[in-house]
Amino acid sequence: MFGLIGYALLSIITTLVLSPVIKFGKGFSSYLCVFGMVYLVVLFISPYTHFEPNWFKFIGYFFGFLCIFIFIYLVWKKMKKQQQLADLMEENDQN
Repeated sequence: MFGLIGYALLSIITTLVLSPVIKFGKGFSSYLCVFGMVYLVVLFISPYTHFEPNWFKFIGYFFGFLCIFIFIYLVWKKMKKQQQLADLMEENDQN
């Protein structure tokens, strides 16, 4: 369990250090995506011996993928909302 927490802290620090260099965006979801990607990369290269039961690493994989899927869902939802607004504006222009 301490391995997951340690790697999560490392991923948070890496995300915060990278934020001025790479413009992620203004929303929390973009930081969540970058955190998830960094967390997954760190977990993929870490040895199984850093985790007390070996299956704890799979919990970390799940959490990392969940962060990325939440980001994708939020972006999809925002794009859908913008498309509805564009359709509404186009409909008003036709009238």
